[in-house]
Amino acid sequence: MSYIKAIYFDLSQCNEDFVKGIEFLEQCSVKDSVACFKKACNSNVVSDQLLPKYKSYYGLSCLLNGDDEAISICRSVVNICPHDADVCLNLARAEAFINNRKEALHAIDRGLVFSAHHDGLNALKSKLGVRGRRFVPFLSRNNLLNIALGRFIRGKK
Repeated sequence: MSYIKAIYFDLSQCNEDFVKGIEFLEQCSVKDSVACFKKACNSNVVSDQLLPKYKSYYGLSCLLNGDDEAISICRSVVNICPHDADVCLNLARAEAFINNRKEALHAIDRGLVFSAHHDGLNALKSKLGVRGRRFVPFLSRNNLLNIALGRFIRGKK
């Protein structure tokens, strides 16, 4: 597992367990981060504004810890709170983690609609890369004609 940098910078209003979970996640101590994020989500003093963010980090950390069903947590949080770029970033990270590139890019684009200059979304989009258009649009990317034309015109081997 690679290093995960938390993008959410304003921790002053956040639950202490959430802050600890972020620290554990950044240290690649995923099991500890899961426990902290779960405590943060179950806290009685969580505001409605912060709960989606807590749940998205909880879902991401559960997925990184090996719970493949946790992707549904990330997806449901984005459906409830689509305007939060950090929540969209966590979904994109989760989708990328399970090798679902198309959905990861969809989540990134969804977040960039509301926050075009979000550092995390832009960095992940750059890391995943954006494919060029197909030369023969009605043929699949794997069609030999599209592959040959792409290599010839773009100069790739």
